[in-house]
Amino acid sequence: MAVLLSISIIIYILLFFASVFFGLKFQFGEESKDERGRQILNTSYGIAFPLVILGWFIIYLIDDFLIPFSLDSYKMTIWFLITGTYIVHAVTLFILKRK
Repeated sequence: MAVLLSISIIIYILLFFASVFFGLKFQFGEESKDERGRQILNTSYGIAFPLVILGWFIIYLIDDFLIPFSLDSYKMTIWFLITGTYIVHAVTLFILKRK
């Protein structure tokens, strides 16, 4: 079970780094300089980054009303919130780019 958890964490980290690479490549590449590229970026930001506010609110509710988090678990949830948001941003970029 510990091996499966370690493999899952490694895959998640690799997915995060791939999404950062793809997002930066799109943002600083030639594609984002035209009108369609700017529209794709704005739509992707509009979908992904409100998830930070929603996720933070959910974390706050869980911490206050269900299970109090320790410092380590709170740091882990915030890490998943930020990295997950960026993964959603890159996936949205990828989908909108293909349309």
